[in-house]
Amino acid sequence: MPTDNASGKRPTSATITRPQALVDIMLALGLTVFGALAAPLIGQQLFTRLGLPLLAVLVLQGVIILLGLRALLLWRGQGWRRIGFQPPRLVDLGRGFLALLAIFAVNAAVTLLSMQLAPEMVTSHQERLAAFAGLLAGDLPLLAVGAAMLFTGFYEEVLARGFLLTRSWTLLPGTWAPVLLSSALFGLGHFYQGWLGVLQTALIGVVFARLALHWGTLWPVILAHAALNTLSLAVLRTLSGSS
Repeated sequence: MPTDNASGKRPTSATITRPQALVDIMLALGLTVFGALAAPLIGQQLFTRLGLPLLAVLVLQGVIILLGLRALLLWRGQGWRRIGFQPPRLVDLGRGFLALLAIFAVNAAVTLLSMQLAPEMVTSHQERLAAFAGLLAGDLPLLAVGAAMLFTGFYEEVLARGFLLTRSWTLLPGTWAPVLLSSALFGLGHFYQGWLGVLQTALIGVVFARLALHWGTLWPVILAHAALNTLSLAVLRTLSGSS
């Protein structure tokens, strides 16, 4: 994975050309769409018979995406380390906590600004998320929700801050252009949350991308992503049940 360095020189990847990076980005987006469509179809046939919760569809979608990314990496003669998947270290726990605090601050700023400009949009957004959380998690124990969200955070970060960011880094000059491109794609992947959700997730993507580049590993943002999703689902599920 490209990382910041004291000299300020831009790291380069000699194994992937710009046209190849563009092709890889398009293939990854197609893979994401395929996973989003295939997982519910398979889940409808499989999970209803086994009585598994809807949250299992997200897990299945993640398995499809990870298998597809693995195939793309093998096609390019690369491994997981090439996109920033380094062995976890104890320091990643502290970094993950810092990343979580950073995105809490971003979310708070976006929410406060949105409340001033379009309070009805914020209310609609929160109601939509609460209904979705209640449907997705149901009455699952928080431990099971946390485990599913850890896996969700894992595959979403491998896709967005791993594969898409490194490909964007090869495709575009500078540092901020790759960060913004990968974050915009990440935000658009949450379009089901509405435009406010797209904005929030895109800004979260910017924070995560810069931190992943700075630290040279995906684990802190994976942990922060999982913690954010778990806390959000727990709170939104409670709101859904009390409404």
